[in-house]
Amino acid sequence: MSSKGQPDGVLDTVQEVLRGEAGAGSGATFMRGLTLGALLGAAIAGSALWQRRVRSKRPTPVDAAEERPTG
Repeated sequence: MSSKGQPDGVLDTVQEVLRGEAGAGSGATFMRGLTLGALLGAAIAGSALWQRRVRSKRPTPVDAAEERPTG
């Protein structure tokens, strides 16, 4: 394991796939596109989950009004 919690060599493998090769065939192009799509999808899903988590912790205006002391 590396210091960032990733298995050793994963980052190198991803960089190699994204870099591509001059003589690579359509299989390498497909894998590069698949890798980019997976990374983009993970970023979008993570962002949506994070927004949902943050939103659930904020009090709604109705909750805030109920907590105010009257009088």
